[in-house]
Amino acid sequence: MKFYSHSRELDDGTIQGSKLLKTHIKQVGDKALNRLYPNLNFSITEKEIRELILVITDLHDLGKYTSYFQNYLLKKEPIDYTLKQHAHFGSYVAFNLLLDSDNKQALIALYIILLHHNKLIALYDIAGKIDLNAQKVFENQLNDIRPILTNIEQEIGITKIESFLRFPSAKKIRKLFLKWIRKNQNIEDYFLINYLFSLLIEADKLDASNTPLYSLKYMNNDWVDKRFGTTKRSEVDLNNLSNDELRNYCRFEAINQLNDENILEYKLFTLTAPTGIGKTMTALDFALKLKSKLNERRGNNAQIIYALPFINIIEQAINEYEETLLEEEIRILGHYQFADVFGIQDDNDEDGYQQKIMELDSWQSDVVITSFVQFFETLISNKNKLLKKFNHFAGSIIILDEVQTLRLDYMPLIGAALYYLSKFLDARIIMMTATKPKIFDLAEQEILSEENEKPIVKELLTNHNRIFSLFERTTIFPIIYNTDRNDTVHNFVYNIFKEKWEFDKSCIIVCNTVNRSIEIFNKINEYLKSKFYLNPVYYLSTNILPSIRKKRITKIKNLIKQGEIPILVSTQVVEAGVDLDFDMGFRDLGPIDSIIQVAGRINRSNDPDRKNSPLYIVDFDDCQKVYGKLTTIQTKRALNNKKNIPESNYLEVIEKYFNDISDKKSFHTSRKYFESMKSLKYDSQNPNEDYSISSFRIIEESNHYRPVFIEIDNYSQLLRKKYLQKIKNEISKEEFDMKYEMDFQQHIITVPKYCTNDLYPINEYEENILVVPLEDLNKYYDLKTGFKRDQKSESFMIL
Repeated sequence: MKFYSHSRELDDGTIQGSKLLKTHIKQVGDKALNRLYPNLNFSITEKEIRELILVITDLHDLGKYTSYFQNYLLKKEPIDYTLKQHAHFGSYVAFNLLLDSDNKQALIALYIILLHHNKLIALYDIAGKIDLNAQKVFENQLNDIRPILTNIEQEIGITKIESFLRFPSAKKIRKLFLKWIRKNQNIEDYFLINYLFSLLIEADKLDASNTPLYSLKYMNNDWVDKRFGTTKRSEVDLNNLSNDELRNYCRFEAINQLNDENILEYKLFTLTAPTGIGKTMTALDFALKLKSKLNERRGNNAQIIYALPFINIIEQAINEYEETLLEEEIRILGHYQFADVFGIQDDNDEDGYQQKIMELDSWQSDVVITSFVQFFETLISNKNKLLKKFNHFAGSIIILDEVQTLRLDYMPLIGAALYYLSKFLDARIIMMTATKPKIFDLAEQEILSEENEKPIVKELLTNHNRIFSLFERTTIFPIIYNTDRNDTVHNFVYNIFKEKWEFDKSCIIVCNTVNRSIEIFNKINEYLKSKFYLNPVYYLSTNILPSIRKKRITKIKNLIKQGEIPILVSTQVVEAGVDLDFDMGFRDLGPIDSIIQVAGRINRSNDPDRKNSPLYIVDFDDCQKVYGKLTTIQTKRALNNKKNIPESNYLEVIEKYFNDISDKKSFHTSRKYFESMKSLKYDSQNPNEDYSISSFRIIEESNHYRPVFIEIDNYSQLLRKKYLQKIKNEISKEEFDMKYEMDFQQHIITVPKYCTNDLYPINEYEENILVVPLEDLNKYYDLKTGFKRDQKSESFMIL
């Protein structure tokens, strides 16, 4: 008799088995072992891990041998949807098989197999799933499978399997789990379980979709040199270097660190350099040469993972990497919200859509360029879909860009998680920023010191203080703290802006909230009109459709290049990776690192004629509402009693900003999430209140917002039509995702609920997404400033 793991429907509607179960089990084991990284640093040995993986993969689908599952798979009556479940059966056998030799490994195998089609739950909740109903299901399945045990033993290679076919004691399991968690909990267990779980579910899903396991290609370590020239140390005075020469110098200094004979012993790196100094290519150059050295000395062909905070700079980074990594066979994968599964990968007509999705979701590539959401919510997660790629962290070289955008209260947690990622999974982490947030210092202060751990971090640009001192592009003027509360916006425009701005100076104004930015945009236009100034004024925020936002940034950039003098009113969307170059600016009071990022959009080209271009700090009284009390206090403390801060002193201000954080209550959230990781509290009845792993989000979500699809033209009407056809199964999900999904998402914005009371869902089948139809566009959407909001009220969320 043949047993199948998967089936397919033929053109005539009949169902047939598509893969033999014994083949699937073997191939899952082979794929998992192929992905097993050899230089892990767990208490359990590589040999023990390998043997544990084989037990888990051999038994994960044992329950599919029952006639109940085979009938369900091949659509043969009778079909029993309770008895066809298969994960429990194999998990019990694995537990019994390993129990005598190692209690902990037995529990891990039970846990991973039992949940391999689901999200991870708290360990101590597993016993609750092994109840009387589960026992009845097991006994029926056991009676069904008993006559074919000899066949099973031959197919999966486990002898005397009948001796392990016992229903386990829930009481005993609960006791073992509680002993483990209460007496022997260790953060190592979190990384071990997630790693093993990831190996299984990635291998299982790759094999189920017939997606090949990608083999990393050899990558030349001189590709950055070929594009930008070989680095060399400059013997001349740094003060006399041009921008390009200074970029070359900084890249040389970073690459020169590879000559340290102990360089492979370091796993945590920082690259601290001013904006516009070429950190992206410097980090890539270092990563390529480090990858080559790791391969040469340890046989580790590392995957490169590059994570950034914002979608607009992810797309920019993909273009930069594609221009630099010259070999056509090198696969660069962009994995983020609007990634086009067909457009960014090698187009192979033989590959099915599901294979493309699997390649994307499981990072089957040499280089991954992804978002902070994907990266950090895989690192700290219980979700099956995300954890597929967790094992790719092992032995990888990870580049984290613009890390100053991370939440301040999360920094100790992030630092600790990255430290243990490097410790247990042998990852190398390069953290680059212009503002040097003390992520690892805070991690040690708040978490790691209690674990008797001390991170050792290597700075790649050791003389970064000297580099910062060379720049005089901008100066921050923290002198305008308070505007008139009675008419904040009018006072700012007709007093502060009028006094500081000159009509021949391009200008950027960054606000903390959308409502405030729209008010200022309208008031600026009013003021310019009253003075007969012709400067073009543009608006930018997440209140505008993503498709328009991208075009607007390009238009402003081109105008500046052409010598035009625009004014841009924006929210925080311009603070990282947006290559715009203004003559001056204003910034609402906010985090010090955000203020310095805005300064990076001013005199970006280091024009000596615009030396010390000003950025004025204005307090619209929105900081605490958006960023919280801690940030507001720390920023004011760092700026206090300073008439101006030249760019050469920015690092000093940042140091003070982070050094002055001493209130341990500020990092309560970080410590609570770390405790959940350590105690394996993956989920709970009240995840947000209990800080269980399932509630972790790198960007705070708000239930005060709704997604709204905007019909702005005939094409967007077509997109809506195709979306509804997908919902009604008039077109396939694969067709919609391939042809329309990316553009559809580009027409969605998130809007405060209070603005959406008279909007309707996109249709009766989809109540989550609201819609503004084309005929009502002028009522709800302004082509310049986006969705029309009630100015009297605003929910606060960083946008």
